[in-house]
Amino acid sequence: MARLTHWATSLLLFAAIILLPAGRCLASARSGFVFFEGTQYPLGVVFIQGEAPGPTVMIQGGIQGDEPTGFLSAQILAESRVLKGNLIVVPRANVPSIHAHQRSVNVDMNRRFDRDYNQFYEDRLARVVRFLLSQSSAFIHLHEGSGFYDPEYVSPLRNPSRWGQSIIIDANTHERLDLARLVNSALVEINGGVKEQDLKFKLFNTRTFEPDSQYAKEMRKSLTFYALANLNIPAMAVEVSKNIGELGWKVKHQVYATSVLLKHCGVEIVPPHVDASEIQRLHERDHRVKINGKPLDGQALAVPPGGTLKVDPGSAGKDAHGQVVAVFASDRQGVNLVDTPRMALERFQELETRVDGRKVSTTTVRFAGEMPPPLPDGPPVFVCWLNGKAVQVKHGGVLKAVVGDQLLIDGVLGSKWKEVLNFKGYAARPWSNDGQDMGYEIILDPESFIDRYRLPGPDKDTARYQVTRETAGARPASFFVDVEPRHVQGLKLVDAKGQHVNVRWGSGGEVALAPGEYSVIDVLSNGPVNRLLPVLGNRPLKTGEKFRVESGKPQMLTLRQATTFAGLGAMTLVTAGAHGSAEKDHDRSTARPTAKPEGKSEFRAEVKADAKPDAKPDAKSDAKSVAKSVAKSKAKPVVKTAAKAKPQAKPAAKPLAKADAKPDSKSDAKAKAKPVAKAKDNLKPAAKPLAKADHKSSDAKADAKPDAKLAAKPLATAKRLSANPDRPDHF
Repeated sequence: MARLTHWATSLLLFAAIILLPAGRCLASARSGFVFFEGTQYPLGVVFIQGEAPGPTVMIQGGIQGDEPTGFLSAQILAESRVLKGNLIVVPRANVPSIHAHQRSVNVDMNRRFDRDYNQFYEDRLARVVRFLLSQSSAFIHLHEGSGFYDPEYVSPLRNPSRWGQSIIIDANTHERLDLARLVNSALVEINGGVKEQDLKFKLFNTRTFEPDSQYAKEMRKSLTFYALANLNIPAMAVEVSKNIGELGWKVKHQVYATSVLLKHCGVEIVPPHVDASEIQRLHERDHRVKINGKPLDGQALAVPPGGTLKVDPGSAGKDAHGQVVAVFASDRQGVNLVDTPRMALERFQELETRVDGRKVSTTTVRFAGEMPPPLPDGPPVFVCWLNGKAVQVKHGGVLKAVVGDQLLIDGVLGSKWKEVLNFKGYAARPWSNDGQDMGYEIILDPESFIDRYRLPGPDKDTARYQVTRETAGARPASFFVDVEPRHVQGLKLVDAKGQHVNVRWGSGGEVALAPGEYSVIDVLSNGPVNRLLPVLGNRPLKTGEKFRVESGKPQMLTLRQATTFAGLGAMTLVTAGAHGSAEKDHDRSTARPTAKPEGKSEFRAEVKADAKPDAKPDAKSDAKSVAKSVAKSKAKPVVKTAAKAKPQAKPAAKPLAKADAKPDSKSDAKAKAKPVAKAKDNLKPAAKPLAKADHKSSDAKADAKPDAKLAAKPLATAKRLSANPDRPDHF
């Protein structure tokens, strides 16, 4: 347990990894990062660099919140000692669905990978998942499914329509990949550890590329298919059965199956010992959550009218298994008070605490004083939270914000009504769309709002939206939200000597820096700095985190919205000579550094002359730049570090022999006829672009044609998503 506890803090603190010059570590180097921190949908990721170089494999669990085995197994695997290769582990890919203990919240997240959607929080998570997957040489998805898969009909619980106890692939072979051979060879070892004959795992080929496959329509939207069809990397899902009652048994065997598959992908690990009884106990563990310093222990909680509720989740997010904690008010189910502030403006009855989706306590709320608080003189006053700060807006007023800001409409001061406040153009609950947006997190992104509700703003670039009071019997009132684009003027860096370096931002340009160690300490823009995320190559940077600029090694620095992961452009960092000129291997006309101290109007580092500062980046060129950067980093460690180290080349693994089984399709036969390359070549991705989804229809649903390049055969035209989409009980 000491090793497990040691990992706890690394999930939230992204520490630098120290490499040895020889390219071999004394022990696995582990670090963590949380994307979308401070939102309702945080995404924790664990990066592990192995003791010896090798390919990088991504493992993910928790994409569907009613499958606890997957996220518990992933969390344990994140504690592994990696002997060879690297791991990227996403233990809980969809935290809101885990809180709700249901397959999906708005839409099934595992059906959002057939194109680049931009409508729900699930689509923002999918962006980061694709970003992480682009750095990987193989992918393993951890799931729970109903029943027991069998290629023949045996019983209602054991037949081809069931998913449990299977290793799922989308094709036996694809291009130069022989997935059936890889999985079948792994199954011999995996099933050797399963004593119960009826619980042994089987290979399940969904034949997703084939038009006559009964699974193709749904599976072509899945993450494993995206990895295989777009990135050309081995992708498989380890699916245990929901009909097996012992959680510890399922976790133990899913962890073991994953470790065997990793070995066949060229990554060798030593996972922690899994005690089945201990897993059950840890999953049922409670947390000591406090509100305003008082524990939620089942005793009545006194709340002052108009006061702010501040939640302290205790050890949530810091414990060994990374359990996620939620506190829900009885009148705002689904809104986690751990990540969202609230004023007590209306009465509610209870507070419910959940750990990993399990209800662990219910606390009665007692309001200590007159409720509602006294009404102020004059027109109605709306209470909002903008980026975590309380803001009051009068009737007819304007709340100014920037794209990517986080807005929550909390209520009306002194109201005696059960308020209904509608942000026109946004639907907090798309399955009902009853006009109630009060209390829900709204990420201000005009690209995701319903376009016909956009009003003329003070200038052509600013989008204006109206928030209206639609409370029955109450005095009509409204206010406006102006959302202007994010404008970035520059970055403020600090070098190893503590000297500040100002960099003028210009998407597509280059900036020359003296070789050495730097960190980003500020971003000069028209919005809060914590709503921007710098990414160096494939490495997300926290404010103040150190990185190195080395001679002859240009690096791509990308800026992204921290709440949506949308790109804001990219620049290339190159090195300057001792006298301020660019290195020989760079065009001197593209970078003209000057040596002006901070405080002057000039920037110490300038971009190339034809770069347009603050210009809106071209999505295609930006994607190509990022893809190029990813391709260059394939043979390097999963996380670049500040230490001086030689890049680790991806070693060649043993070649995979062709499958003995007969191909299940013409395309499989064609791929099978090709020589099977070594694992090194098999694991090299070739990214294909995703089509953009058109989501601005009146019901905010996608109706775009799929990208023809997505699969070997054309995908069926996507239909509109229903208000309450299908939620089949399978992968």
